[in-house]
Amino acid sequence: MLRSLCHELVKLRIQKKNYVMLGGHLLFLGLCYLAFRSAQGNFFRRFDKTMNFHVEDLTSYLDGLFFARIAMVPTFIVLMPIVVATLAGDCVAGEMQEGSLKLYVSRPRSRSRIILSKFFAVYLATLLYCLYFAALNIAIGVLVLNISPTQLVMLTDRVFGTDVVIMGVRGALLRYFAATVYFSFSLTALGAITLFFSTVFNRMSAATVTVISFYFVSYVIAALPFSESIRPYLLSEVMNNSFLLWLSPLPVNKLLVNLSTLSLYTVGFLLLATLMFNYKDLK
Repeated sequence: MLRSLCHELVKLRIQKKNYVMLGGHLLFLGLCYLAFRSAQGNFFRRFDKTMNFHVEDLTSYLDGLFFARIAMVPTFIVLMPIVVATLAGDCVAGEMQEGSLKLYVSRPRSRSRIILSKFFAVYLATLLYCLYFAALNIAIGVLVLNISPTQLVMLTDRVFGTDVVIMGVRGALLRYFAATVYFSFSLTALGAITLFFSTVFNRMSAATVTVISFYFVSYVIAALPFSESIRPYLLSEVMNNSFLLWLSPLPVNKLLVNLSTLSLYTVGFLLLATLMFNYKDLK
C-alpha cells in the first residue's frame, strides 16, 4: 500500500499542470494586492455606516495577515476546487485515456488497493497545496504590508449577527491554519467525488468538468433564498464553513455536524468509486 501511494504521489508531482496551478495562484495574489491597495479606506465604508466604526480607525488593521485572510477565501473556494478536480480527475480517467491503466491493473494487485492509494495520494497532494497556498498568502502579505498586533477578522454577516471578531496575532495565526486544515479535509470530499466520476468516464476532461459543474451548481443553489431547508447539506456549504473556526467560543456541535456530513460525502463516494473500479471493463 505504501509503495503504491508513493508511486501515485510521484505521478501527481511530475504533471505539468502543477506549474499552471502555481502560476495561476501567483497571478491571483498579484491582482489581489493591486485591488487591495487601490481600495484602501473604501474597504470599510459599509462597516462605518452599519456598526458605528470610523474608517480612519479601521485602516490600521489592513495589514499582511488581513490580506492573507482576504486572499484565503477565493483561494480555497474557487481555485482549490478546480485544482482538486483536475488532479483527481486524472487519476483513473486520465490514465485510461493514455492507455497506461490497463497495463497497471494487469499485474497481480487488488483494484481496491489501487483506488485507495489514488485517493490518499489526492488527499496528501491537496493538503500540501493548501498549506503552501496558505503560507504563500501570509508571506506575500507580510512582505508588502505591516503586521498589526490586533487582528480584525471579517465574517461578512455569515454567523450569529456578528460581522467582525478581534483577536491577537497568535490566535489569528492558529485559527488561520486550522481553517486551512479544515479546507483540506473538505476538499478531500470533492476529491472522492471526482475519483468516482473518474472511474465512470473514460476521459479526464469529462470527469473534471462534471465535478466542477456539480460543485458550482451546489454553490449557486446554496445562495438562493428559498434553499434554507437543504442548504446545510449541500457540498459547497459544508466545505466552506471554516468561518466557524474564527468564533469564540467554538461552535463545536456545528463543526461536528459539518465534519460528519463531509465524512459521509467522502466515504460514500469513495465506496462508489471502489465498486465502480472493481467492476469496470478496462479497454
